[in-house]
Amino acid sequence: MAVANTKSNHITNADASPVVLVNAVEYGGLMRGAAGTVETLAADDAASVYRLVRVPSNARIESLKLATDAITGATAADVGVYQTAANGGAVVDADFFATDVDISSAIAFTEVLLEATATDHAKCDMPLWELLGLSADPVREYDICVTVNDVTAAGTISMKALYSI
Repeated sequence: MAVANTKSNHITNADASPVVLVNAVEYGGLMRGAAGTVETLAADDAASVYRLVRVPSNARIESLKLATDAITGATAADVGVYQTAANGGAVVDADFFATDVDISSAIAFTEVLLEATATDHAKCDMPLWELLGLSADPVREYDICVTVNDVTAAGTISMKALYSI
């Protein structure tokens, strides 16, 4: 066995002579945030979609936190990506970030970014468009949404997102 001294891509590029510039999203990008809150109604049907925050396609998502009241009967919620209304509003991937989060009990702000296997930690340097498997940045925004299986009580759902661009 040997002692390793391995560098990430941006460290390798920074140590190169001449220095190889890296994408600002990978190193030194600007941190931004978004937050949103919605109220559910007892009359809301299964598969209701709650649009909470909007992020640009070139964002590298750093943190995605979810908080809810105890929404009785709402046994599971997914956190995913949808097109904005301007782009048709269709689902891109309803459970991209998290699958079957139990919101029947109150949740304090809890990290859900890496809950789903689709968000592999080895892809932490990728912007959203690459994580979604697109071949190029579509230069648009996406809504981060919570989709619930069923709602039988009114309650509050909130989300905070931190991302770099």
